[in-house]
Amino acid sequence: MSGHGRDNAGMAEPSRAVARVVAGVDVGGTFTDVVVHAAGHRPRAVKVPTTSDNQAVGVQRGIAQAWSGAALRLLAHGTTTATNAVLERRLARTVLVTTDGFADVLQIARQDRPALYDLSVTRPEPLVPPEQVVTVAERMSPQGTVVIALTEDEVDRVVRQVQRLEPESVAVSLLFSYAGAEHERRLAEALGGLGVPITRSSALLPEFREFERTSTCVLNAAVAPVMRRYLSALTTRLPGPTITVMTSGGGTAGVGFVADAPVHTLLSGPAAGVVAAGAVARGAGFADAIAFDMGGTSTDVCLIRNGQPEVSSSAQIAGLPLRTPAVGIHTVGAGGGSIAWVDVGGALRVGPGSAGADPGPACYGRGGTEPTVTDAHCTLGHLDPNRELGGGLRLDRQAAARAVGALPEPAGGAPGILAVVRATMARALRKVSTERGVDPAGLALVAYGGAGPLHATALARELGCRAVVVPQAPGVLSALGLLLAPARYEASRTVMAPAEDDLTEIWEALAAQAHAELVRQGVTGEVTLSRLADARYAGQSHELRIVAEGEADLTHMLHRAHRQAYGYDLPDEPVRIVTLRVVAQGDPILSRPPGDWDQGEGAPERSREIGLADQTRTARVVSRAGLAPGDEVRGPALIEQPDTTTLLAPDELAVVDDSGNLVVHLAG
Repeated sequence: MSGHGRDNAGMAEPSRAVARVVAGVDVGGTFTDVVVHAAGHRPRAVKVPTTSDNQAVGVQRGIAQAWSGAALRLLAHGTTTATNAVLERRLARTVLVTTDGFADVLQIARQDRPALYDLSVTRPEPLVPPEQVVTVAERMSPQGTVVIALTEDEVDRVVRQVQRLEPESVAVSLLFSYAGAEHERRLAEALGGLGVPITRSSALLPEFREFERTSTCVLNAAVAPVMRRYLSALTTRLPGPTITVMTSGGGTAGVGFVADAPVHTLLSGPAAGVVAAGAVARGAGFADAIAFDMGGTSTDVCLIRNGQPEVSSSAQIAGLPLRTPAVGIHTVGAGGGSIAWVDVGGALRVGPGSAGADPGPACYGRGGTEPTVTDAHCTLGHLDPNRELGGGLRLDRQAAARAVGALPEPAGGAPGILAVVRATMARALRKVSTERGVDPAGLALVAYGGAGPLHATALARELGCRAVVVPQAPGVLSALGLLLAPARYEASRTVMAPAEDDLTEIWEALAAQAHAELVRQGVTGEVTLSRLADARYAGQSHELRIVAEGEADLTHMLHRAHRQAYGYDLPDEPVRIVTLRVVAQGDPILSRPPGDWDQGEGAPERSREIGLADQTRTARVVSRAGLAPGDEVRGPALIEQPDTTTLLAPDELAVVDDSGNLVVHLAG
């Protein structure tokens, strides 16, 4: 199977007709979150422990717990299957087929240093070792013309050599194939007889930069068998609903596309949360915000401008570059399950190691003994041990206290753990704001994930953000984002042309390709097409991604984008258009976040002694189910709901807005 444009047997493409019962399912490192939206019913949400060995089991259990009514019609899914396969190096045995003279492209890589002043830094090992690289006697020019012809004898030799290496997957990435794909197509067709997935770089990524294109092609090939097995297991367990999968670029795609191009899912789950955070921010009246998602294993942050997350054309995973559309997420190993430990110098550290779902934090009572962030909150009284958490969990405060108490006294106990993990998250938030020249005073912090609202106001105050917004269902916002995300596909082509050239024919071809792909995936409603271009000044080695709507002057737009990014422009320098892009988007399943969540029965207000910094305070304990638009809660307080707890420090005031969000104004 060549490229990523064909269906997979047994994996139906999605029908985008309005579904009566739809579900969004986000698989995280600790919990699997499920949101079910059905006509005539309030949205339902559940959290169940993630089943690491086979994520499909947890998905099936979560849906069964969340919904027992009419048949589920559509399942939008965010998965970490491909991500975990790369991080854990549980990859298929992959063979790379490339042009003679370029066998070492993955080893040579780029000559930049991952850490400039670290003398002991090491690069990640390439996914394909040298002995699994097969070279081909052929050559295309940068203009796509044949320099060295590919003979039938050479094709036969390559197929035999690849077969002897017994691959589970094959990546075909030839020199300049983005300009002339004929040689790659012929090789892919011939290799198709081996019965393993074939990834063709000219279909997956028809763009220049040999190393990045080859790296992306190899990543895709290495995770393709893993993803196909997972999707097959999922569709077998859930044969009824149409299934779509979240991609890194903030949209959804059909299982056939994802089975062929799983590299597009390497940031699947976090992207869904950012889409939902943008919708929540817009609904709360904040066009610019930071999405802050703290889950059980990690924290993901992303800048949102004008209600939309920023999407880039490149990303990295485990030090390996990939050039696919990706929401600009920055991730750190700081979550509720992050383990606190003391390094050789006696300093307290938190993460990146995590207790995960099994055994989980000590307070879960499943055999965990190492202190985690969740144990710190439990010890300080921020979490009610009498409440039932996802999967029927009840917290053991004594076990949490024993785990935290095992740390040396200079570590600072539970307050010390929270201070350290917040410092890590604050650095991540600055990475996407102040380090990019964006003043946090103009941003709201949208807090979600099971642990995010416990830390949101403290972090927002440290950064100087104007407000904190806690959505109605923060613990499952990523799952909701799967229903708010549009079907999305981006077609691209490297052109290397002066800005004055007439590019109409290429624009139209890309638009037709993008539209046709969404139609092939079953999108039946209106499709919106947007034009983007990667442009630079002549002589530069980096590009800026610019929006090219209507009859826009690309030269003028690059000048403006360059001023915004770097503070100056070069009006006398010629402008080069490097790559053209057309993004096709269909309608999302839901047009806006629902406002009528089932929060359960509201409990009477009570009080509890809690630890804040180095002192104990009496805090109000308020049930969010009992709050209505216009209600106010002043701290110190804990606002409890089934999927999370919001912590308010003294004198902080949370107001319920008309959309049901908790909004805490901190500045201005």
